[in-house]
Amino acid sequence: MSIKRVMMIAALAAILGVPHFVTAQTAVGATDVKAVHRVSPDAREKVRLWADGPYWATTNIGAEKPEEYGYYFWWGDTVGYKREGDAWVAADGSSSKFSFGPSNAPTYDKDIDSLKSEGWVVSTASTNVFALAHDAAKVHWGGKWRIPTFQELSYLNTKCRWTWTTQNGVNGYIVRGMGNRIFLPCAGYGYGTSLYHAGSYGYFWSSIPAAPLSDFKHAWYLFLDSKYNYTHHNGFRLSGFSIRPVQD
Repeated sequence: MSIKRVMMIAALAAILGVPHFVTAQTAVGATDVKAVHRVSPDAREKVRLWADGPYWATTNIGAEKPEEYGYYFWWGDTVGYKREGDAWVAADGSSSKFSFGPSNAPTYDKDIDSLKSEGWVVSTASTNVFALAHDAAKVHWGGKWRIPTFQELSYLNTKCRWTWTTQNGVNGYIVRGMGNRIFLPCAGYGYGTSLYHAGSYGYFWSSIPAAPLSDFKHAWYLFLDSKYNYTHHNGFRLSGFSIRPVQD
């Protein structure tokens, strides 16, 4: 079955709420991650890092190991793009020369009302989050996987212990909580046809558009480098960031 066919099935499964079975991915290892759970339907490894918090995946979307960068997504993208040589290649094979920019990111420069009316986001009791059809974690991995909210990324930042390290030659943070851990690689970001700051900075999307209603171009994200890790609302939606899924 072609990659494009698999992605189409995954997208349909996400919309219908049907479990989508995919290949399990490798975690940090038995000595590094405690209490790793393998759950139906997708058997992907996950850990809980604080009481009553979500379970965090041990890899990015598109990665087979914790230190791999995986795919890069503009905010609202469900295709994902991998770096091959000096080009961005679509995970579904639809493009071999993708460019991150305004013309290829339809959520860019749209207000909240437009995002809602076009079906990108839906309202909850407290905020606006991606509709299932536009949640890359749901589309790629199925089951109950989703992109974390701003609040969950913020709690990851404040409730856990962060240690800058190099894992198998890749810079990033080990994030610890409740005797468990995950590794977040500094994968950099995509803009235009280039990849910037890989190995130095990390950028992880949330499912939440920027807080100011007058801000049409940004979304909340988690930033990290060797000195800092924090959430911020000024991530340009047209940029290619990583996604680390969660599950309730």
